[in-house]
Amino acid sequence: MKFKEHYNIRSYEVDLNGAIKPMQLMQLMQESGERQMRAEAVSYDDLYIKEHKSFVVSRMNIEIFEPAQKYSDVDVETWVIQGKAANFPRGYEMIKEGRIIARALGVWALVNTETGKLILNKDYDMSSYSRDETPKLSIPKRFRLPKELEFKEVERTVVNRSMIDINGHMNNTVYATKLYDNIPEAEKYFITSMNLRYVHEAPFESEFVVYTSRAVEPGDMDPRADKLIYFYTEADGETNIEAAIGLKSI
Repeated sequence: MKFKEHYNIRSYEVDLNGAIKPMQLMQLMQESGERQMRAEAVSYDDLYIKEHKSFVVSRMNIEIFEPAQKYSDVDVETWVIQGKAANFPRGYEMIKEGRIIARALGVWALVNTETGKLILNKDYDMSSYSRDETPKLSIPKRFRLPKELEFKEVERTVVNRSMIDINGHMNNTVYATKLYDNIPEAEKYFITSMNLRYVHEAPFESEFVVYTSRAVEPGDMDPRADKLIYFYTEADGETNIEAAIGLKSI
């Protein structure tokens, strides 16, 4: 059983080719997860403010099969997956006209905001949530940056108010825009995958730096892509995400 929300893609959510931008795609998936929380258990605000708990993402594996165009009607389905240890996995699918156009797996941790300690899956009751199996992806769930690749700095900025969320650090979907903005001639490509590994938070007013590799053959990282670009970012000198973006020529 899956939880479903309906959306219409708005004009300011699309790129110059009229397709939904990567950050907005992630936002619709995660908005659906938060709406599921509110409908089936507890709102995220109550979880954070009253229960002193926070969900923090550690991995997002996203495959995109076709774009959602401006004014498209889409459904986003999301569901909780049985986790182990301190992992709280969640599945996502975006559906347009009966076709799955994007699919994702997110792995989250639940943190006690007063103590900073992780809460084990077995110690937090999620029995009221819609549940299903782990989505089948053709991209790996785990990856590492190739050691032989050279990276160059492509952006240096400060984490400002428009980037952060209730947790006081850069919202995890904002990274998608930071990566997208640093893909050379991005308008010539369709993003087929986004594989993100979240290592460390980027707090408000921290110095934020983006590094990128040259484009390489995708191999098993994304069988549908023409090429792949690796990224990593730093916040105040600490690595905070590692990412791989699959690209296919339009």
